[in-house]
Amino acid sequence: MRWNKPDIPHKGWDYIGMEDLGENVYPDEPIPYEQCEMCGKEKIRYVHLLKHPDYDGEIRVGCDCASKMICDYVTPQERERNLKNRVNRRKNFMKQEWYRKPETGNFTLRYKGDYITIMKSKYGSGWGIIFKGTQRWEYHGRKITDFDTARVVAFNLFDELHESRNQEQPYWDGNRWLYI
Repeated sequence: MRWNKPDIPHKGWDYIGMEDLGENVYPDEPIPYEQCEMCGKEKIRYVHLLKHPDYDGEIRVGCDCASKMICDYVTPQERERNLKNRVNRRKNFMKQEWYRKPETGNFTLRYKGDYITIMKSKYGSGWGIIFKGTQRWEYHGRKITDFDTARVVAFNLFDELHESRNQEQPYWDGNRWLYI
């Protein structure tokens, strides 16, 4: 527990973002929960990332500690609620059945009134997603190599362009998704 240590600031922290440790976990795999670095609470899935000018590096904490450390008792809860809602939207999306068009081999999904297409690349083994004129052929900087990954990318694209217009958007910082 760091709340009792005088060498770590308790207030005046800046919010970097939030990480969902279950974002890239397949349904049958366990979620790699973490422990709050301030209070020691275990099994934190939604990790709030904070920084302070008098502290070297970032600290990874739970929602309650983040609220106390940034002196804001609304925003961390709201961000965590928005992220949990996104997780539920993703679960619902992943349950949807795609229709395969025999003439093209493409897969389509009508979801919330919009059509999303997943197609195999004509130039190799990759997959691509098309939604509202936007195409994605990569995930985390790599070619999409399977249909399940393509469905995840389809959800991310759908959520980015359809659902989350007024909500915080996740972004890839090079090694993790952050929600700010």
